[in-house]
Amino acid sequence: MSSQPVRRGRGRPRAASRGEVEKVAIDLMRRHGYDAVSVDAIVEAAGIGRTTFFRYFGTKPGVIWYAFDDTIARLEAELREAPGDLGAMEAVRRAVVSSTRSAVYGSDVWLERFDLLDSSPSLRVGASEHWELWKRAIAGHLARHTGGSATDATPMAAAGACQGVFVAELRGRLSGDGRDAFVERLDRSLAPVTGVLDQLFRTDG
Repeated sequence: MSSQPVRRGRGRPRAASRGEVEKVAIDLMRRHGYDAVSVDAIVEAAGIGRTTFFRYFGTKPGVIWYAFDDTIARLEAELREAPGDLGAMEAVRRAVVSSTRSAVYGSDVWLERFDLLDSSPSLRVGASEHWELWKRAIAGHLARHTGGSATDATPMAAAGACQGVFVAELRGRLSGDGRDAFVERLDRSLAPVTGVLDQLFRTDG
């Protein structure tokens, strides 16, 4: 992973894509620490202007969270589109795995951003807020399945259990792990948890 400025040819410079800037920024943050890397350092390393940076991410924390927010939206959409005859928790497992697979193949550094969370106090508050949105996507699906509320204890507890599995896999990820290896382990780890919880959301009597 390189933090070298994007090379510019003759004529009008090619604007670095958001993905290219994201890679540069997260590489810098992993090497120097999130708090030690300024927006100015990112734009200099990426060879872009501040206007472009803020158009891409809005804020410095946006570098970390925009792709995760996209994953939450994808998770929610997949849960809404889940077949009606599919068990509630089986639909959760499939949607979590599918949305994660799409995310890790849609960004070269989707997984790497999570390496920063435990080392940066500045990111912890934002982490709680974004994980809460992730859990609410799951709880909302479970509530629709049973006719209850997304804020009820049982849907939120089940969503929290799924988050616990996800965070454990993120923290236990081995350096050099490929994308497939991570997604496959996530699927395997979710399966027994969602299997046990499935009985709480059965509507077949």
